[in-house]
Amino acid sequence: MGTLDWSFVVLLSSAFLFTLFSLVLLLNVFKSKKRLKAIKRKRPPKNKKRRKRFFVAKRKLQVTLKKQIMWTIILIFMAGGTSAGAVYSRYYQQNKLNGKESESIVQSYYILTELTTQLENVNKNENPQKSIKNVRGLSNKLVSYGFITASVSLKEEKQHLLNRYFIGVKELGKNLSEQSVETLQEKEAYQGYMNDIEKIKANQTEVFKEFKINEAALKKKQ
Repeated sequence: MGTLDWSFVVLLSSAFLFTLFSLVLLLNVFKSKKRLKAIKRKRPPKNKKRRKRFFVAKRKLQVTLKKQIMWTIILIFMAGGTSAGAVYSRYYQQNKLNGKESESIVQSYYILTELTTQLENVNKNENPQKSIKNVRGLSNKLVSYGFITASVSLKEEKQHLLNRYFIGVKELGKNLSEQSVETLQEKEAYQGYMNDIEKIKANQTEVFKEFKINEAALKKKQ
């Protein structure tokens, strides 16, 4: 269970406990009010000692009632705060990327850009041996980043979108890592892989849009 999962569980549990305690205190408030009303309806005893005990008991009950009201209000606010925190935590889990997902998307973005350049070099016969080595190295990195799976905490449609992207990245990496210079210099094979990259980039654009990733900022870091 991740940090966000634990935070949701803790906040939700806290909200439940604070609500329970506030209800118990609220019940005691009603009981104390009832007792105070009953005391107020009574006439103070004429006996000095009894009269003193009567007013002391009344004052203690008033102090107790004030404390109960104060703690009830505090607990209600705490229950509201932790409930809001739990709701936000759950919303964040369902709609935001975790660290591994973010890293995989960002790194694969850079790798796909560089991979396109290296494939073009192989196809144009520009230092093909060095370029094919780079292609294989980049492809292996794609495979590793493609092994990431979307968190089950995300909404189902977001999971599907991410997993489709990761699977595409992984499959492209697997296929390219096994190719030779001769194969990639063939027009049909080369064009096929370039088309695959374009499809993955189209999926990538959907991912960026869905999770509000700033592609312009990524381009500046290239």
